[in-house]
Amino acid sequence: MIPFLLISGPPGVGKTTVSWEIFDQLIDEGYRPALADVDLLGAAWPAPEDDPYNERLRAANLQAVWRNFHAAGARCLVAATVVESQANLDRYRTAIPDARATLCRLHASGAELANRIVRRGRERGDGIDKLTKRALYLAEELARNDIADVVVDTTDLDIPDVARRIRTEAGGWPD
Repeated sequence: MIPFLLISGPPGVGKTTVSWEIFDQLIDEGYRPALADVDLLGAAWPAPEDDPYNERLRAANLQAVWRNFHAAGARCLVAATVVESQANLDRYRTAIPDARATLCRLHASGAELANRIVRRGRERGDGIDKLTKRALYLAEELARNDIADVVVDTTDLDIPDVARRIRTEAGGWPD
């Protein structure tokens, strides 16, 4: 079985940063990990009307990327993305043959999400307000429709602590 850790949560919660930390920890411990920012695997425009967030494209690209990672020697996968539904989770699980998938949902307070979105400096002008509103909406939706195996609040933790907590609460992931 391929250990497959999906890090989910709203924008600003730290998915990508925490995924990199876990990846680095795994390398330091002698594992052979791969890392994918699944959101970037779906960065194509225009998106189909019936798949506005390119979920099908993301899953198909993740499958292709994993084949290449595995052929290059990777034996576990850490991926960052927003997993909004069971259907999307199933799509990602299916993309990685023989995966033992663990979904971790990261959470942070609304004020912390807004602060992080501003601090990271990627968005400008009304883009900050739009992304903050989307982040707050997603935080509520993900909590209400929780399908995660593990939930970690990142509000008052530093990145290495979040990564260690995820791995511990996921049963010593990837083992």
